[in-house]
Amino acid sequence: MNTPSVNKSLILNYFAGTASPMQKRLIRDWLASEENQELYFEWLAEWQTQSPQYLVQHADARFDAFIDFMKENPPVKKEVCTETEVSPVTIQIGERFVFRKKWLIAACFLLCFLTWAGREKIYFKTFRTPYGQTSTVTLDDGTRVILNANTSMTVPRFGFGNKTREVTLDGEAFFVVKHTIDNKKFLVKTARKFEVMVLGTEFSVYTRSQEAKVLLKKGKVQVRYTQGSKTNQIMMKPGDLMTLQKTGKPNLKTKTDTKTLTAWTEHRFVFDKTPLKEVTRQIREHYGMQIAIPDSTFANRAVSGTFQPESGEELLTLLSEMFGFKLDRSGKTILVISN
Repeated sequence: MNTPSVNKSLILNYFAGTASPMQKRLIRDWLASEENQELYFEWLAEWQTQSPQYLVQHADARFDAFIDFMKENPPVKKEVCTETEVSPVTIQIGERFVFRKKWLIAACFLLCFLTWAGREKIYFKTFRTPYGQTSTVTLDDGTRVILNANTSMTVPRFGFGNKTREVTLDGEAFFVVKHTIDNKKFLVKTARKFEVMVLGTEFSVYTRSQEAKVLLKKGKVQVRYTQGSKTNQIMMKPGDLMTLQKTGKPNLKTKTDTKTLTAWTEHRFVFDKTPLKEVTRQIREHYGMQIAIPDSTFANRAVSGTFQPESGEELLTLLSEMFGFKLDRSGKTILVISN
């Protein structure tokens, strides 16, 4: 019986997890050659590039298998020539051998790092909006998402809409979720220990450092949040606004003005007796500007009006002219000072 040889096709099958036990033993013996070890990593890198869907499931195992093999079968140290006269050719071969060995070790660590660090980029797509801009994204399942400024949303690259309908949000977004025939649930996850589960509806989610908010415009959503060691649930109805403080304690308001609270989706700022400190917080989050109000009493002054500015500087200037306060700069910080 002819002994099968190890070739690129067999190695690729091994990476994909389809090699037989006999083929695995054959590959193990084949790896005893340092030249083959070089090929092994070249083909592994090529396979990972062409088959990202197998990366998490198989690539780590293939790398670990090689490391285990090297531990059990350390390279045999070659005798160094001790003759006085050494030909230039011999020296070049020796240097090439050392370089190859160093390259292989470096490749091992590099491949391990890329496998770990690149996993998120391969398996997930992130949509980001810079300061001062909003954007609209249509997901593979037909769901439309409007991302507010300074916001990021992560979505699985593979199987979204079929296997999963989960996204992770950091910032603020308005969702118009597409209903599916099989009633597959849509889940918005956050880093604030709460998540929003829906079927088909329109709602917004706000999650930043100070607080988190969920506003329901149409349909029905379930908010799951963690308070201490306990996980709780709240069913929301249209017009409900739920706010979560840092402590995890919820505050539910009903019959809110959803049009005003989602005005940012139309590039508008709507203030209705809004404290000036809240106004400057919104400007800071939307445009990335550093704003401070030294006078704490003046910071509570009420501001009302609708604005559709081109920039944060324009909005601050309009507010200062309408409500009678001055703007001053201290380094990169804009100071709001009462007249």
